[in-house]
Amino acid sequence: MNRDDSDILAVRDLPPGLPEPTDESVSRTWYRITAAGRPARTRTPSRILVPAMAATLVAGLVVGGALLFRPGAGPMGFGAPSGETPSEEKTSEPNLTPASPETVAVLQKLAEAAASSPAAAKVRPGQYIFVRHDGWAASFRANAGGGAKSDGSGTEATPQEATLGEGTLEPQIREMWFDPQGMIAESITDGSDEMGVDPDRTRAMFEQDGPSFRQPTPEWVAGLPTDPEQLLAELRDFVGEGGAWSTDHAVWSTMQEFYLNTDLLLGPELRAALLRSFAGLRGITFSDVSIDGRQLVAVRHTERGNGDEILFDLATGVAVGRRSVAAGSGVTISAPPEAPKLDPGVGYQATWTQKVVDAVGDR
Repeated sequence: MNRDDSDILAVRDLPPGLPEPTDESVSRTWYRITAAGRPARTRTPSRILVPAMAATLVAGLVVGGALLFRPGAGPMGFGAPSGETPSEEKTSEPNLTPASPETVAVLQKLAEAAASSPAAAKVRPGQYIFVRHDGWAASFRANAGGGAKSDGSGTEATPQEATLGEGTLEPQIREMWFDPQGMIAESITDGSDEMGVDPDRTRAMFEQDGPSFRQPTPEWVAGLPTDPEQLLAELRDFVGEGGAWSTDHAVWSTMQEFYLNTDLLLGPELRAALLRSFAGLRGITFSDVSIDGRQLVAVRHTERGNGDEILFDLATGVAVGRRSVAAGSGVTISAPPEAPKLDPGVGYQATWTQKVVDAVGDR
């Protein structure tokens, strides 16, 4: 990547009145900065893109030749960026490893617990879903590279790769209010200050495309099948095929967003069916984790050296958080004294709570 890369320009040359880049540019820029020789990543078909709500923090702020990355690069201003970048061809094989018997057994145990979980929350017209997100994410200063580097042979110069400096772990609090008809963010704050959203734009997308795993409604969720195989087939059909990254990776990324604001709308039967359906995904593993003294199960999809996790409560099967893990990245992350001790490679970790409220601002 060089200084004239289109994604660097997209961040640098923001038009007046637009305080942040598009979600797609955020994700592509972050991944290109951190790629350092890893194979390029491809988006799945455009119909699975995160709803077009502008990122609520500028993920890449160009200052001279450097990029300053801060927590909040995700589509809702929190979490680690998805890291997806468009590519025309497949550069290496995706993770096609079937779930191990141990992973299947853990998913079955979670499903059994989910079968006795609370009923789906009732949402009356005019009510909202409030999500409180408490987490930590690493921010980095990255050298954007010094342009093209020639070997003197007269052949085309090779752009120099950007490198990351030391990362710093920072707290990341988000309070979010969603219109449940399409999970449209009406307000997002950092716990005190409004961060800016564009509900009209997201609502227009919903009116055009209708409900889906990306923009569900309570009624749509209630109509989902509860047969695990049928449910997994619908998920795979929704995300499509053809990307350099596997369909199952796209399914897992979709579920990370889905659970964030929709878990409370799941009834016991559907919650259990989703967990059982994950046993059919390839690239899935699990681990036991402890966060704030709470014992959770981290179910991870790993591909291209990156691990994307959803955190589940073993007693109820409820999704309560997520993490991002980079394997063998070589990036150093420092933490302030008040930060929790994160597992090696974890650059983002958060838990959430959800409830139905009567008005934006209610908690």
